[in-house]
Amino acid sequence: MPIAPHIARSLARTLSEERTLTNLFLISGMPSSGKTTLVRTVFNDLSYVDLNDIYPRNLAHTQPKDFFSVYGNRLIVDGIENAPDLVKFLPDDNQACIVLVGYLPKETVKSLEENKELMHYSLPPVSQREYAGKSPDPFGKVPQALRISYPQPGFFDLMRNGFLPRTDLSLSTAAFYENWLAQFFARHVRGVLNVYKDTLFFNYLKVLATNNMEELNHSKFAKEAGISYATAIYWTDFLMDCGVLFEIPSLKLEQRRQVKRSKFTFADTGLLCFLLGCATAEEVYNHPSYGGVLSGFAAAEIIKNYAALGLTAPIYFYRDTAHKHVELVIKGSKGWGPVGFLSQKMRPMKETIRHTDVLIKIGGPCEDIVFISDGTLAVETTSYPVVAATAI
Repeated sequence: MPIAPHIARSLARTLSEERTLTNLFLISGMPSSGKTTLVRTVFNDLSYVDLNDIYPRNLAHTQPKDFFSVYGNRLIVDGIENAPDLVKFLPDDNQACIVLVGYLPKETVKSLEENKELMHYSLPPVSQREYAGKSPDPFGKVPQALRISYPQPGFFDLMRNGFLPRTDLSLSTAAFYENWLAQFFARHVRGVLNVYKDTLFFNYLKVLATNNMEELNHSKFAKEAGISYATAIYWTDFLMDCGVLFEIPSLKLEQRRQVKRSKFTFADTGLLCFLLGCATAEEVYNHPSYGGVLSGFAAAEIIKNYAALGLTAPIYFYRDTAHKHVELVIKGSKGWGPVGFLSQKMRPMKETIRHTDVLIKIGGPCEDIVFISDGTLAVETTSYPVVAATAI
């Protein structure tokens, strides 16, 4: 299922409705997710400049005070990561409208939100619902109906093919991600992060892929990749800033001692499977890290549906020192909504239910656990909703 570039993005409607609320926007997201196309469609009355081009980038670096005088104050600035200090010289004119496309450090984004009324939106890879032409449906907003559904055949290929738009649909999945990585290294790893040891960074990506949906243990990751602890933290922060990784925070409950580290997942399962070396659907399912692929796919789809509405997904995980572990937890309208997985490669339903008891006892209002199915394990009856992974 290669994703064609003309797929309509749900965030376009959100941006169109909210563009009058402020005059400063940041549209971030994984490279090649379609940010430029989206922004130039929604903000088609603004001029456009690309900081990936050498002349505007040089002006932004050498004469940032003059940048907006030259290019105007109603402007789309693409590739803002190439000149992040340009945000210090944003025009104050009430008639101005500046749309920044790309990524900035978290501290810079927070400062702009507090001092410049920045509105920050994320455009991740295409969601399943967008591909099917459906409106976003944030998981957990309303309780799931008590029913059982399983994915259609082809689910493992769906994850392997990924969700980034492709201009050349004839390219194989492997060739597409080889090209994507080549451009990512040239423009972002070397061009922005200033890392020129491609092998080391690629090895770190593969370490992260192997540990997808695990806690961010930078000491362990650094040792496996052959880099320093500080470098591992710096590179992870960069991958989150540029949208390659999503962060899933740890749920904190006052009455229990929980782990403090967040989990992470790749925003695109196609890139994840490529880094794991999975060339077929069978290799995806049989990979030792399959559990992280499935749970990461579900987490990413949940995050995408919230992002399509301009929202941050209220998604967490829970693990405490008593070894209770809930893979995903959604903050819903009626309390915490635990999420488990129905698969031959994941822990049994009864064990998953037992682990979620801690949320019921000390977490306050809690909805019934929802199981997400990959279609490899069936149940005849259950008291809990079972949702096909392809229906998230």
